[in-house]
Amino acid sequence: MSGKSSQYRNIVLISQISINVMVPTFLCLALGLWIDKKFGTWFTVPLLLLGIAAGARNAYVLAMNTIRQDEYRRKKQQEKHIQEIIQSRNAADSSDKENYSQK
Repeated sequence: MSGKSSQYRNIVLISQISINVMVPTFLCLALGLWIDKKFGTWFTVPLLLLGIAAGARNAYVLAMNTIRQDEYRRKKQQEKHIQEIIQSRNAADSSDKENYSQK
């Protein structure tokens, strides 16, 4: 992967992680404030903690999926490289055998 493409991919990943953390946190905070104002309860703090936990879980899942995809891509590239090496050596061996049998 080219350096420029990798940089853009990292920026997108950071943006996705930040959005995945912020959205549930702010939604739970807003819900807690609304419930507190409407009913006079103390739901803001527990819902805020729930939102933070949900955001952390979302970030973890996104990061782990990205790591798995990178490992899979790297493994495929290694397998392709190994197959190319094997094919080139087999081609060299077959040409050596032909040269040896002609003598």
